[in-house]
Order: sequence, then structure tokens, then C-alpha cells
Amino acid sequence: MGKPSMKQLNIWITGASSGIGKACALTLAGAGHRILASARSQAPLDALADEAQGLTGNVSTLPCDVTDVESVAHCVQWMSEHWRGLDVVIPNAGIGYFDPLESAKLQEWRAMVDVNVAGVLNTLHATLPMLLTSKGHVVNIGSLAARQVFPNSGIYCATKHAVLAISESLRTEFKGRLAITTLNPGAVNTPFIDRTTNDDLRANYRPQFDVGMAPEYVAEAALFAVESRGKGIVSELTIRPDTRY
Repeated sequence: MGKPSMKQLNIWITGASSGIGKACALTLAGAGHRILASARSQAPLDALADEAQGLTGNVSTLPCDVTDVESVAHCVQWMSEHWRGLDVVIPNAGIGYFDPLESAKLQEWRAMVDVNVAGVLNTLHATLPMLLTSKGHVVNIGSLAARQVFPNSGIYCATKHAVLAISESLRTEFKGRLAITTLNPGAVNTPFIDRTTNDDLRANYRPQFDVGMAPEYVAEAALFAVESRGKGIVSELTIRPDTRY
């Protein structure tokens, strides 16, 4: 999973029960860092903690609904009491629904905005005081959709454009005080597409995700970004599946 870092970092990862978030938790803990992994449900977090046993770093877990300000504040209080500081936040929690705009469900649009935009804002707003104290690092999880707009995913793309704009705003306003990274992965082999309620699109898109990147590859990019402290800042990194094979 990687070599121990010279400095153990305190890292909070949301949406850590599966996919990219889980891979980040295990990869960063394997490199010697101290992780707080959050997600809405406790059971997959317990499984993650079991899997992390024996790694160089350690993984603590705490349920969190990023759309609930009080739930986010509870996690920040935990970090303040147990760690007395935070070095890196990875607001990874995100969802996507694919559907033509004409037939899309309003509640799915609102859910994407609530989690992908408001959830990121809730997480950042709550952690900024600690991050500014530590001269810390924000690693936002964007998407290729942050730079392009694809059919049947317009609102999802809009949320990822927003994440990139948030990152750029932070980078501009906190230059010299925070490091800001946006990771923009293409298709990743995770259950992400399974949430889509349009049966035809889900079936059509599933093969693209099946041959997508392993989430560990994205996690390695996150590790590279956070361990570049003092050498430079990875401000934005686009990661695509290797289609040669």
C-alpha cells in the first residue's frame, strides 16, 4: 500500500464505505496516515475498519451524512477531541443519476445537488478553521464531467463543474495558506452507475464502468498529491482509463 510517510497526516474522507473513498482510506492508511472514514451507514465502515487492520497507519470510522450540518459538525468535534487538528480533507461523498433531461426525476436532480455540491460545501465550511491552522490540504473529487458535458448526465456534470469552481475559489483565496487539489477521474470500476434508475442507460453504461480504472489508481493519485507537501501542489489531475488493453 505504500511506504510510511515522514509525517503522519490526519485525513478525513467522506463517502468512504466503497469505491474511491474506501480505496483512499486503505491506501492512505497503508502509507502510514491516520484516517477518519465516514459514510452514512455503519456496517460498511465496520468492514472497512476490519480490512484496515495491520496497516501502517490506522482507520477510525464515524457515520456522517454530509447533507446534514449537525452530522458534519459531530465529525469535526470528534477530530478536534481525538486528533486536535486536521491536515487533509477529502470530501469524496457523491452520487450520480443518468437520464435524459426530458424524462429525468426532479428528486434525483436535487439529490445530486444536495450531496455533490451542498455536501462538499458543508464539509469544507466545517473543516476550514482546522485546515487553516495546519496549513492543510483539500482534495476535491471532481470528474471528467467537471470539464465536459455528456448526454444524459447534464445535472451531474453541473455538480462537478461546481466542485471544480469551488476548488479554484479556494486556491485563489487561500494561496499560501492551503493546498487545493481536484482529481478528475474518468470511468472507475465501482458501483457508482448502479444507482441510476433508468434501466436501459444503466445496462448500456455498466460495461464502460466495468472496464474503468480501479479505484486504487485514483487513491494513489490522492496519495501522491497529499505527500507532495513542500515539493509542489497538484492543483488538478485528470485520470483516464488505459484503453490500450
